[in-house]
Order: sequence, then structure tokens, then C-alpha cells
Amino acid sequence: MAMVWGRIDRLAARATVHNAVRRELSRLDGLFGPGRGMALLGARLRRRAAEQGRRPIKDPVGWLIAWAIPRRTACPDVRCDDGRRMDTSAPCERCAERVGDLVARRRTVGLELASALGGKVASGEYRRLYEARLAEVTDEAERKRAARLEQATVERARFEEVAAAQRAEQEVLEAQLREQPCAVCGLARSGGLCEICGNARTAEAAVAEAVEIGLAARERLGTAEAEAEFARRVESAVRGQVEAQVDQAVAEGATELTASLLRRLAAEQQRSLFRQEALQLFATGPEAEAEAKAAFAARMRRWHLHECDGQHDCQAFVREDAEHVAYMARWRAAEHLLKQRLAAVQAQRAVPPVGEPDPYRVGAARVRAAMRRPRAGVSA
Repeated sequence: MAMVWGRIDRLAARATVHNAVRRELSRLDGLFGPGRGMALLGARLRRRAAEQGRRPIKDPVGWLIAWAIPRRTACPDVRCDDGRRMDTSAPCERCAERVGDLVARRRTVGLELASALGGKVASGEYRRLYEARLAEVTDEAERKRAARLEQATVERARFEEVAAAQRAEQEVLEAQLREQPCAVCGLARSGGLCEICGNARTAEAAVAEAVEIGLAARERLGTAEAEAEFARRVESAVRGQVEAQVDQAVAEGATELTASLLRRLAAEQQRSLFRQEALQLFATGPEAEAEAKAAFAARMRRWHLHECDGQHDCQAFVREDAEHVAYMARWRAAEHLLKQRLAAVQAQRAVPPVGEPDPYRVGAARVRAAMRRPRAGVSA
């Protein structure tokens, strides 16, 4: 029977320690994030064991429950343990403030008593008066601190209430948005735009940007009619490449959703190709060439400032570095030129001539209307 009771005691002690560890891990995970509690609690137990030293632990369960596992501090900052921040291991600022406040409080009380008594009392009486006054000042400071904590708790609760209301409102708005039909095809519960129509819209934007990049990469063609005709040829070429890939996918049994995604990706690929060609064109132009030469010359003029180790050809090393600087300057110039040209093209195409419809926009609208019609052989 004694053996049975001993086993029961051991199981109860194990359960007590297990529950204490679980509660502390839950608290630490809630403060510092999931998974952080195990490392923090382990570091705390190692500190407690180091403090114990060679002194024997007569009651391991009591030592763990009352001394090793709990956070050991009177600091109001829940991240503090033993006067240090658990997350950063830095000294706790709140503890330093409390110590500073205590030192200042003792100094203030001593000055007040010295001024009021003028040294006319015995040391024992002075000590009694000093301790009584210090206790009064400390109690008053604690009451003020408790009032501040209570106010902070109220404000925190108010803030959390407002935040919860805002989250609830946002969830309602998101639910309402999810219930809205597609603005293009009318598909129910599409969040205002279904995936197929969203892909089509993105593809159209990519095609338009490819046309603008194509216009920006060319010199002015003279008349507005010539530029409009060039834009139509570029658009036709881009759409031809895009639709060829989509038609092949449809012939292989692609669904309407897959076809729309492929159309978007193909349009974005064409835009990237046009951008690369435009940058290559500008990088070999006279403006970029002048920038590259200027950067190369500026770097070579400073070759004597380079610290040479005596084992390599210092001037050759600097020349290689200057070539790299010139290369980077060339492509920066190309990026800048493309950005300038694009801005000019977009500004010009944003306002078509009065009384004349923009031929590109008319063509784009016609193609979009054709894209919205059901494609033969494409399943939903």
C-alpha cells in the first residue's frame, strides 16, 4: 500500500509541475509569439539553477513551482524577469525607473526633514521620522501608480473595443464585397470582378503598355495618322502572338479560366519583350553612349586614389572597375530615356484630337468586346 501511495504522490507531483509549466508556456507564447515560450522558460530555469549553485534542493517540486518556473519580479512590465527583458536580455527600463524613483524619493524626504528639523533631534528620533515620512511618500507614489495603471487598463480596454468594432465592420464589408457579382460578366459572388474578367483586364492593360513602349522606342513618325497606323500594327502583332498561344491551349482542351490566365501571362510576356528591346535600343543610342563615356572617364581620373597591394596591375584593375561603372551608367540612361519617352507618349495619347476618336482606343474596345463573347470550344 505504501508503494501505491508513493506512486500516486509521484504522479500528482508530476502533474502539478506539468500544469505549472504549461500555464507559463501559454503565457509566454501569448506575450512573445507562438514557439518562443519554450526557449524563454528554458533560459529562466538555467538561471535559477545557476543561482542555486551547489546548495541541495530538498523539495524539487516546491522549488520548481515556487521559485524556478514563475516570473520573479515586482516590475509592472510583463516582459521583465529578474530585472531584464526576456525578449532582448537588455536591462529593464521600468526597473531602472523604479530604482531611480526610490533613490530620488529617499533624497527628497531626507532634504525635507533636514530643512524642517534643522538637526535639533536625536539620531534615533530622526530615523523614526524619516522612515515614517518615507512610508507616507511611498504609499502616495504607489496610489498614483495604481491610478495610472487603472487608467491605462481602461484606455486599453477602450482601444480594444474600438479595434474589435473596426474589425467586425471590415469583415462585414469584405463579406458584402464577396457577395457582389462581377461588374463585367455578372457572375454571382465574384467580389466585383471574377477571375476570368480580371485576367482579361490585366491582359488588356499589358497590351496597351506594350503598344506605348513600342511607340516610345521609335522616333516621331511625323503625322498623327502615321503614328496611329504604327500603333495599330504594333497592337496587331502583340495580339497575334497572344492569341496564337491561347488558341493552341484551347485546342488542347484548356478551360475558359486557363485560357484567360494564359492570355494574361502571354500579354505580360510581350510587354516584357518590348521593354527589353526598347532598353537595348536606348542603351546603344548617343545619349547613353555619352553617359557611359563620361562615367568611364570620371572613374579613370581617380585611378591613382585606389590603394594597390603591389601584387596586381592597379591601373588595369581600376580600368575594369571603370568599365563596370560605364556599363551601369549606360543602362541607367536607357531607363531614364524610356521613362521620359513613355511619359510623353502617354500624355499625347491621353487627349486625342477634338472631334476625332482615338483609333487605338476604338480598336481596343472592339477587341475587348470580342474577347467577352464565348469562345467556341472553351468549356466553363
